[in-house]
Amino acid sequence: MATMKRNLKLLATVLLLACAGLTTTTTGVSGDSHFVPPDITAATDIPYPIDNIASGLVSISINLTAAGQLQSVQIVRDIPGLTSAVTNAVNSWTFTPGKLDGKAVPSTINVQVIFNGGAVGSQNLPVQPGSLVTPPNPPGYFPPEISAVSFAGYPPNSLATGAVVLDLSIDKYSEVKKPTPIRPVASLTSAAIAALKTWTVNPATFNGKKLDAKLVVAFVFRSPNISTP
Repeated sequence: MATMKRNLKLLATVLLLACAGLTTTTTGVSGDSHFVPPDITAATDIPYPIDNIASGLVSISINLTAAGQLQSVQIVRDIPGLTSAVTNAVNSWTFTPGKLDGKAVPSTINVQVIFNGGAVGSQNLPVQPGSLVTPPNPPGYFPPEISAVSFAGYPPNSLATGAVVLDLSIDKYSEVKKPTPIRPVASLTSAAIAALKTWTVNPATFNGKKLDAKLVVAFVFRSPNISTP
């Protein structure tokens, strides 16, 4: 009888350890861990190359260190001649890192940049599948991803140009909360925010669970009055 009790206790211990193992993903991060995604704090202009007539969507994925410093940039959606303007600009941007269980960790934030040529209007823009070589950080985290986007209409009587950079909060229900202008441009910021109302964004997930997260969106405006080669 004593032997049977010892065996039952041993079996219970094994089952308990096995159940505990199930709460840990293959990435080694506990399924009960709490992750707060990274955020942007400051952004500079993204110049629209004057000799390039292209317009459309450039997507990048920025990997940050635990100190919030830019570690690497992956190009997810490319437009030749425009992507380099984005990758060069983000080197001077500043971020706060993500936190896992209250501790700063290497993390990933996505940036969507619309090169908004002056004559494009506010029509929808096809979103091609992106390519990502290295998975986001921390393991198990997937930032918000766009599925439907549009250009921003250029405001009548405006002469402004430049990049409007917006910090979007995307909740776990895919709702885009009021964007925070990180780099506003007078007469252009409202047009950029209006365009976002037509966008569809899939929420972030961590270990398979949806969560609130940040997405950086920039509209790079060129005036319709500026001629291109």
